[in-house]
Amino acid sequence: MNFKQYLAELNNETDQIIKVNDLTKITDPKVRDRINERLNHELTDLILSPESGIQKVRKVLMSFGLDMPALYDAEPEGDELILDVESMQGDEQFYLYLIYYLADDGRYDFYAELTDEEGLNEIMSDEEEDEEE
Repeated sequence: MNFKQYLAELNNETDQIIKVNDLTKITDPKVRDRINERLNHELTDLILSPESGIQKVRKVLMSFGLDMPALYDAEPEGDELILDVESMQGDEQFYLYLIYYLADDGRYDFYAELTDEEGLNEIMSDEEEDEEE
């Protein structure tokens, strides 16, 4: 499969094709949903080091014109991060929630989500409920 076929297949996975000019409009919930779908897809592959998982996250973000700080040192046992993502379209703040840990079989499980402040609060409240149980 060549690169054009790959992109065509990727675009056919969603109902709406996101044009290159619209990629950085993370204020649009459909764009954030698309970013999160891509993050989920990339992070289901076998990940053998925290650095490779973080590179997968960085690759997805960069494909949408967003960047993740390169100065992060990955923890071998796992970590939970909340990173600011600036929007060029206004004052609304967005966050990348990222958690990963070393699974029993020696691979790393990753979860990442691009969200707004309300979504971040929901993630954090779900986490607090899990800790109480």
